[in-house]
This record gives sequence, structure tokens and C-alpha cells, in this order.
Amino acid sequence: MGKLRGSVMPLDPVSNAGLLCQTCGFLLIHPQQAECGHRYCTGCVKGLFRDTDRVACKTCKKRLSPREFHSDKAAENDALATKVACPNFGCIWTGTLKSYQEHACPPVAHAGTSKKLAFALDAQDMEKEKKPRWSVSSSGMVDSSLNEESVLLRMEALEMMVTSMRWQLNSQSTTLKCLQRCCSQYEKLLRISQEKCDASQGAKGSSSSSPELISTDGTLVWKVENFSKLMRDAKAGKRRSVYSPAFATHAFGYHLCVRLYPDGDGIGKGSHLSLFIALAKGPYDDVLPWPFRQKITFSLLDPNRKMPPLKETFLPDPQSSSFHQPQDRLNVASGSPLFASHTQIPSYLKDDILYLKVVVDLAGMEI
Repeated sequence: MGKLRGSVMPLDPVSNAGLLCQTCGFLLIHPQQAECGHRYCTGCVKGLFRDTDRVACKTCKKRLSPREFHSDKAAENDALATKVACPNFGCIWTGTLKSYQEHACPPVAHAGTSKKLAFALDAQDMEKEKKPRWSVSSSGMVDSSLNEESVLLRMEALEMMVTSMRWQLNSQSTTLKCLQRCCSQYEKLLRISQEKCDASQGAKGSSSSSPELISTDGTLVWKVENFSKLMRDAKAGKRRSVYSPAFATHAFGYHLCVRLYPDGDGIGKGSHLSLFIALAKGPYDDVLPWPFRQKITFSLLDPNRKMPPLKETFLPDPQSSSFHQPQDRLNVASGSPLFASHTQIPSYLKDDILYLKVVVDLAGMEI
């Protein structure tokens, strides 16, 4: 069997961190696993117990005896299959640790080392070639004359490893921030798209043909089915609001629809059901008086006939664009963000259906 010349690091030290010796910091050579689960080179284990019969694990500090170290064949197989690069400065060879045993490369000085050291290592390699075995440059396995240089080499390798890990961490952090920004943008676009889709669906009944209107007397009774699913979707951000069918104040009057937020909107978000009125574009808008000024009453009806209707009345703000003549299919909805608290809703549900009533006060309306 061939041998190693100098300490070897994986090409990807981050992914292969579990195959690094806890003492020398390099790729495991004939690995042994301690009872605490951490791995060491066999040569490093011998060095640890040179002057004592108990040592502390370099990672978890558990006190260990020689009998608590065992050969780890699985880790050895993984280490032999790990991609490495030749540690000799200037050599561009790469391959598995197993193939590195047969790699022939004249040792040259590492960056920061002297030619004298390179020749010393070369002579040492030639001397040890007679005994085919694994060798690794650690403080317990080299001649005392090379201890200082060995430590310097190890420090350089570890510094390179730390630099590589920092670079990868910074790269991943930048990528993560970019992905977070993209997700925020996509969420915003999805929300806008959903709002437009909801508005389009809610305005279907507000076009020119009156048969599409659910009523033409200023009153709407809206049967909101599958309310629990609407609430779940709203809380999950899938669909924050739904629109009612369109209705009109009279046959040739204003077209309106109701916008419902099951999980609330604005100050009512997360605690209340919010209810708003939205003026829709109608075929007779050009001859109707603007802004819209009629009083509106929202009511939550109890189909079980046990609770009185939950009511709220409001007057449109003539200064608000919500009550001016619609230029698009729907104006911005306006109304009550705190119409009914979530704790009140169950008392008004029957078969997962909510009944909402909207009445437009037609008194004084110019026709």
C-alpha cells in the first residue's frame, strides 16, 4: 500500500467536516471513533496517550481512556472515497484519498516554507518508503526538528479552511437575502393578482344587463356559504376577501356590491370580520347624482332566531373617491373594519353559512 506525504484536506471541507480529525484537523487516516462519537486518526490517538492514560475529547471534553477508542471502518471507507487535492504547493492533482496513495509528486515547499524544509520532508519520505504505511504530519509523528514547521503548516491549512467556510457562509447569506426579497415581491404580486381576481368576480354582476343584478330595490341578503373554509383561506393569505353578487338601488340606479374580509382588514385584521360597500360601474351612472350619499346599514342575521341582528349604519363620506362616479369596474370599498368580532360569529352560523343583509336608505334619493 502507498502512503501519504503531508497532511491532506478535502476539496470541500464544509461538506466533509465529519471526516476531519478532532486533533490534527485534517482528513482522517485509519480513523478511530471515541465513545462520545467523535473521530480521530489512529496516529493522533497514539500521540494523545503518549504521556497519560486519560485525555479529554477535543470537542466535547469528555474524559476518555484508550479502551474507549474503536476502529471506524465505515468512516475509513468514506474518507478513502473523499475528493482531495495534493498538498504540495504548485501541484494541481486532485482525486480520491485512495488514489492519492499512488500519486507521485516531488515534494516542493508550501507557501511560506523554506526549501530546506522541502528537502528535509523529501528525505524523510524516502526513508519511510521502506515501510509502506499511512503517515500524517502531526506533533506526535514527526521528528522534533520539524515540529515547529509542522505546526505552521497545520495552521496555514486550518486558516485556509476557515477562510473557505467564511466565504461559503457569506455567499449563502447573500443568496438567502436575495431569495427573501424575491419571496416578498412574489407575495405582493400574488396578493395584487388575487385582489384583481376577486374584484373581477365581484363585478361580474355589475355590467350593463340588469338580469345579472340580484336585486334592484336597494336591499341585498347575501348567503355566505362554506364560511369556515373562507376563514382558513383568509388566515393563510390565500384569499383575504370575497365579493357579493351585485345589486342596485333601483332599476336605473346605482350598482353596488359588498366586500367581506373573514379575517378582517386594517385595524380589524386577525380579530374581526370586516364588511365594506363598493360602488360598481353601472349603465346609468352618467345621469345619476354624484357623490353617492345614501345611508347604508349592514346586518348580520341569526338563522337560529336566538340572537338579535348585529347591525351597523354609516353615511358615505362625500369627499372620499370611494363614493364618486366609478371610472373602473369597482371603486375602492369603504365601510366597517370592525363590523363583528370573531367571538360573535359562531352564534350567527348555521350549517357553516353566514347571512348578511345590506340595506340602502332610498329616502331623498334623486332619480
